[in-house]
Amino acid sequence: MVTYEQLGEMYDAEVVDHYGHKVGGLDQVYLDNGTGEPAWVSVRTGWFGGRKIFCPVSNAVIRDGHIEVPYPVDMIKDAPDIPCDGHLTEDEEEQLYDYYSLDEGPAPSG
Repeated sequence: MVTYEQLGEMYDAEVVDHYGHKVGGLDQVYLDNGTGEPAWVSVRTGWFGGRKIFCPVSNAVIRDGHIEVPYPVDMIKDAPDIPCDGHLTEDEEEQLYDYYSLDEGPAPSG
């Protein structure tokens, strides 16, 4: 599991999918309210980082200076548009859990 400290040192690092395809640059780390562990990151995508999207990081790894997540780039870029304004509401989190087919909690089910 990637720690908050590790992710904090990776600000602006590239987030890549499990095939090494670039998703975008790391923007912010969001912690699970219950565990305090990193659960989500916002990723800047598009021209000049114009769009920010959420991606789960519970099964992410840091490899060669990148953050590798176990989801395909197209899936991540098609994630629901949820404002990256500092806190996820329960409804927003539920949308993301549903979209990424995650069980309630920080760990992906697949």
